[in-house]
Amino acid sequence: MSGFDRHRKIVRRTWPILFLPFLFAFVSVQTYAMSEEEKITALIESVKDTPEGTQFIRNGKAHSIAEAISHLNLKYSKAKSRIKTAEDFIKHIASGSSITGEAYLIRYPDGATVTASAFFTERLRKM
Repeated sequence: MSGFDRHRKIVRRTWPILFLPFLFAFVSVQTYAMSEEEKITALIESVKDTPEGTQFIRNGKAHSIAEAISHLNLKYSKAKSRIKTAEDFIKHIASGSSITGEAYLIRYPDGATVTASAFFTERLRKM
């Protein structure tokens, strides 16, 4: 048996073993795309990942992160039938008060403040 034939025989026997990890990696990435509802839930939960002492400013009053999560969940549960995408959630629920029209803010412990719209848009982009 020539060296070439031996090489072909080895490749023929081992290619599935070498190929399988790449196949599984591709399939797992391709088959799991978050649903819009999962994205919205993840966005709400992402508020927990802010530094300790971060505040959620709603209608000029500072609220804890726990209060922010509760408020966003309540608003989302009431408007769920109209919210189809994570972008809808950001625009219509998480960005500001539907009553006063005032933008929600996220204030970090160092005093830096961003709009909730910018905060959630960036979090969505990173998903």
